[in-house]
Amino acid sequence: MVLRENMWREIVKMTWKERLMNVAVLAFFLVLCMGGGGLMGAITVNDFGDESEWYVALLKPKWNPPSAVFGPVWSLLYLLMAGAAFFVWRHTGFCKQPLPLIVFFIQLGLNFTWVLIFGKAHSLLGGAIEILFLWMFIVATMVLFYGVRKWIPLLLFPYLCWVSFATALNWTIWDLNRNNTNLTSPSG
Repeated sequence: MVLRENMWREIVKMTWKERLMNVAVLAFFLVLCMGGGGLMGAITVNDFGDESEWYVALLKPKWNPPSAVFGPVWSLLYLLMAGAAFFVWRHTGFCKQPLPLIVFFIQLGLNFTWVLIFGKAHSLLGGAIEILFLWMFIVATMVLFYGVRKWIPLLLFPYLCWVSFATALNWTIWDLNRNNTNLTSPSG
């Protein structure tokens, strides 16, 4: 309640130019996160899920979620990432304290890269190694965001949980398929 009142007071005090800048930067982060995630989904649409021969042929653990779960989960996570980055920008801008957003952009790039390594290149081991770096950069982003405002990393906590789960899943899929000769592409 206090947070919402403080934000409302800040908005009321802003000039129209400042409000427009806030809307533009929020739109930038939404397009970057959600649009980038959507683009990765479009690029790899035939590489994941029940439509992909390669993905269907992979041996997966019983706790592998159904394919229909991934789209909604990632949409929510990209929305939360965009919000967290926007709130950091509101307090630091791009130049005043750049490190938190630089690390955020690196982790987002790693996020998008994993999709290409695992999904497009069909490299299970490459994806498993890359996702460890992604996980570390998410933690680093959360630590740096905490230094800006203590509550902002809470927006990234579901993302960290999901990527932790995805890391375990990726490594398990790699382990189950190391000697799988039914795959149409190399498994990494």
